[in-house]
Amino acid sequence: MTQTDDPIRARAERRLKRRETLASYLFLAPYLVLLCMFGVFPVFYAFGLSFFDTIEGAFYGLANYQFILADFRLPRATVNVLSFVVQWVTLTVLGVTAISLLLDDIARRAATTLRTIVFLPGALISSALVVVWLFILDPLVSPFGPVLGLAGWTSLQTVVAGVGYATIFAVMAFFATSGGWVVVIGGALSSLPVEVKEAARVDGAKPWQLALRIKLPMIWRSIVLMAILSFAAGIQIFVEPQLMGLAGAQFTQSDWSLNQLAFQYAFRMGDFGASAALSTVLVGISLAIALVIIFVTKFYKTD
Repeated sequence: MTQTDDPIRARAERRLKRRETLASYLFLAPYLVLLCMFGVFPVFYAFGLSFFDTIEGAFYGLANYQFILADFRLPRATVNVLSFVVQWVTLTVLGVTAISLLLDDIARRAATTLRTIVFLPGALISSALVVVWLFILDPLVSPFGPVLGLAGWTSLQTVVAGVGYATIFAVMAFFATSGGWVVVIGGALSSLPVEVKEAARVDGAKPWQLALRIKLPMIWRSIVLMAILSFAAGIQIFVEPQLMGLAGAQFTQSDWSLNQLAFQYAFRMGDFGASAALSTVLVGISLAIALVIIFVTKFYKTD
């Protein structure tokens, strides 16, 4: 190859790289537009709105933040949400990881069938999840009535009193979302190098050793991502406590969660500034904790 060929090849490679980069941005463009419209812009709009009194249309400074922090319902709602999030994230991480590792040890066709079975309930009944669970938890109509009776629960009210709202909502959320995560973690496990697993088997690794010492360390990033997204979704819990009133007035929880408080400010009091302030605080906490987890775990560090 002559020296004159090197610049020609270099220019051709640069042009090819520019075309590939442009194509990547074109594919990303629809997502970026939607992200800005329904993600970035609403966050900045709410942040700006949080400094105004939307009832009188005047600049309010930090008064909205002072108002929500002084609300006597805020500490109770915070404890409720934290209790729910801790239970749900723990149940999701442990449950989904265990199910995924177990399914990865059986025949591929059987594993695919079982993943589909696990995925379908949450995909099909997510919009009616609370209603379905109100029937499941009511010993009078539940197919698990005899089991609930063994614990001394004879009505939905005794079940709620015995278990607690946070635990009930955590179980609801787990069955609604775990199927999708089982598919995601299953995909991560399927992409692991076959040579590594075969070498471990040849060295005499038992199935549980293969799962805990080989597979688990290789998919930890997928598990961390699951934990981050579950936490972000968990602190925004709204639908489950909001719809509990369908079971009767005694189950109504209009200010159980932080998002319900924001809803109360906006649509019951007409104070969109206070609602925006509380929403901004929730977004800030979610981003801060997600960033801490990402940097502590070195999530984006390449091996």
